[in-house]
Amino acid sequence: MFQEPFLFAGSVRENVVLGLPLDDDAVSLALAASEAGFVDELPDGIDTVVGERGVGLSGGQRQRIALARALVRRPSLLLLDDTTSSLDPGTEARVLGNLRSLLTDTTVVAVASRPSTIALADEVLYLVDGEVAAHGTHDALMASNDAYRELMQAFDHDRETR
Repeated sequence: MFQEPFLFAGSVRENVVLGLPLDDDAVSLALAASEAGFVDELPDGIDTVVGERGVGLSGGQRQRIALARALVRRPSLLLLDDTTSSLDPGTEARVLGNLRSLLTDTTVVAVASRPSTIALADEVLYLVDGEVAAHGTHDALMASNDAYRELMQAFDHDRETR
């Protein structure tokens, strides 16, 4: 799933199932896991029609619908490219917690730039110039790798000065 998800002109339901014969329970579970409760507040709920590319929805809402699309398929491998970049930190934490508990049999490869996202990973690969410079847990890298620690601290400093 990409940072900038693509939604088709159609209902929220159609954007989640993409033609698969899925029942409402499966769709509701995927939307709940992606913290897409806002769908219930749309004029026609899950049957609300959104414009092409998700016109009328915020970036975070589009990301959560696209994430539900990925989750409803119960993948064995899920690739996430800065998937929560448009979410506020609280929603992001809930989504990531849901993913951790829901995807117990799924390998998740995530590209992330937020330290809060990176900190939740079982294993972090720290890349420099396209090469793996270090790997381990976030805490282990913070303790053992000066460049990684400085990068994470720079993100925190940047966030504090905004």
